[in-house]
Amino acid sequence: MKPFRMTFSQLAAVLLSVCMSISCSKAPVTGRKQYNIVPDKIMLPLGRSAYQEILSDSKVEKSTADHEILKRVGKRISRVADKPNYEWRYSLIKDNAINAWCLPGGKIGFNKGILPVLRHEAGMAFVMGHEVGHATARHGAERLSQKLTLLGGLAALQIYVDQKDQLSNEQRALLVAALGAGATVGYILPFSRKHEKEADVIGLMYMAQAGYPPAESIKVWDRMARQTGGASVPTFLSTHPSHSQRQSNLKDWLPKARKRYQRNKLARDTREVLWRP
Repeated sequence: MKPFRMTFSQLAAVLLSVCMSISCSKAPVTGRKQYNIVPDKIMLPLGRSAYQEILSDSKVEKSTADHEILKRVGKRISRVADKPNYEWRYSLIKDNAINAWCLPGGKIGFNKGILPVLRHEAGMAFVMGHEVGHATARHGAERLSQKLTLLGGLAALQIYVDQKDQLSNEQRALLVAALGAGATVGYILPFSRKHEKEADVIGLMYMAQAGYPPAESIKVWDRMARQTGGASVPTFLSTHPSHSQRQSNLKDWLPKARKRYQRNKLARDTREVLWRP
């Protein structure tokens, strides 16, 4: 097997991409500067491939009332996000686990099990905004950038994209984990908590701009806490902030979100109960 080598032009292109990404990358809404060396042209195909793989192993619900609501909310939120180069997809998965997720490029999945916690369209809008926020803030690329630093930079990603068989099992696992929620206690773990809190803020502002009442975001976490019996993994060992931390963070941004909501609120009632425990 031939060893991997980069030509001078490839190296120059990579270095230029790195410089541009580091100097220009900012998260939407919060304006946080990001260390991000992986461009969309790499992340979008990875997200698409992972999405197809997940769906192939899942039972997906289509053409039902719940699925139509999911698509309607997703389209409203993604329109506000203003990412025309993303191929937005929204899948409702027949799984009782309370979960929703997003892959790079706007590939979003909701488990049926989360619907009673969301309760209504406004509750769904917050979680949808949160997941869309992960996509628009390019959190997957940022996680991957971090892990690639540990693996030796973009050369490892080039191997992964072109010749996957040249990666060790450990390297492959790190790259796959970067697309999801994989993390270890230490340097990378607190960064994941930062992403979760940032996605909450972005989701809050997106839902308000799309016309959904932003105060419902706080109530979603109240219901989530009741659903889990108030029990949660200690924050310092969790990739997610505690419910109370999330609520405190959202309350700080709520006045600004309310102003945005007043300018865009929908005429219909989006808090009519659709899903019960």
